[in-house]
Amino acid sequence: MIGFLRGASLLSLLTVPTAACSVQMCVNGGAEMRKDFVVFLKHDGKPIAGVKVEITGKLGGPFSQKTRSDGKVHFSNLPTGEYWLRASLLGIGAADQCFHVSARASSGAKRRMNYVWGDAPSSTRRITGRLTDSQPGKLESPLWNQIHRVEVPIVGAEMRLQSPTTGAVFGTTSDQAGGFFFDLIPDGVYVLHIGAGNISAGRDYEATDLLIELTRETNRNFLLLTAMEICGGTSLELINR
Repeated sequence: MIGFLRGASLLSLLTVPTAACSVQMCVNGGAEMRKDFVVFLKHDGKPIAGVKVEITGKLGGPFSQKTRSDGKVHFSNLPTGEYWLRASLLGIGAADQCFHVSARASSGAKRRMNYVWGDAPSSTRRITGRLTDSQPGKLESPLWNQIHRVEVPIVGAEMRLQSPTTGAVFGTTSDQAGGFFFDLIPDGVYVLHIGAGNISAGRDYEATDLLIELTRETNRNFLLLTAMEICGGTSLELINR
């Protein structure tokens, strides 16, 4: 069950994902929508229920609904103004964009927004792995400490694996070496939730949600998750996605 750090370079441990701290801009108010419109979400080519769709704006909102079994939510009589639309399920985002509603809708104003949830999972043959915190060494040279890092296991992390379509939930806790293992899990797409906690060497990490596909059509069979400082916080990132 327990694995070791293989194939992860110093660069992969120190580099912050570029998208993680990106600042989103709204150009020209985004797409024009009618005051009444539909948001449709699907997963694996089929409508998906339970996705939270939230709209916020300076003059109104937040307006929040969850998709029904047909994958749709309807918004009606939105006041004129600029808005942000965000959609997510089990901590995994599906949409994050701006739009505007005009006092008089033009011929190009849209009546529908379409999105896909869960279209980029990390695949694995087995849902087993290890949680670690990659920390600098403890000697006097900063450069030496960065090169010779110490892998501290994250012990006792509460973990939950949940299917977005069936609602099935499986739970486990990381062991003394940071290892974890989910047994007898059917193939499919899942959200792996790791609860927030404290690393024995002294720093907290935030709750993390990862989209995982369990499939025999991949060579990966081990998940290494390492705590990294991102955007002012510390969360767990999957090494070598």
